[in-house]
Amino acid sequence: MSMVFLYQPGVVPSAARKTLAPRLRDVRGIRLGVLDNGKEFADQVVGAVAEVLGRDHGLGEVAVWRKGYPAQPAPFLPEMAAQCDAVLNGVGH
Repeated sequence: MSMVFLYQPGVVPSAARKTLAPRLRDVRGIRLGVLDNGKEFADQVVGAVAEVLGRDHGLGEVAVWRKGYPAQPAPFLPEMAAQCDAVLNGVGH
C-alpha cells in the first residue's frame, strides 16, 4: 500500500494519515464518474479515455459531471463518490 502526503501552503497540517482507495481489479461493468474540470479540451480528453475503456475493457455506465470553470471547487464530489465505482479526473490544454 502506498502513502500519499499532501501539503497545502498556509494550512496547519493534519496529523491524521490518509490512505489510497483500494485498486479495482478491472473496469468491466463498473460505473465510471468522469469529471470535466472545465479546462480547454478536458471534455475531449476524458471522453476519449472513457470511450477506449468502454470499447476495449468492458466499462459499464459513464456519468459525466462538469465544473464549468477550472478554478471553482466541485461541490458534487461526495455525490460522485457515492454513485461511482471509480472517478476519472482529467485536464485539458
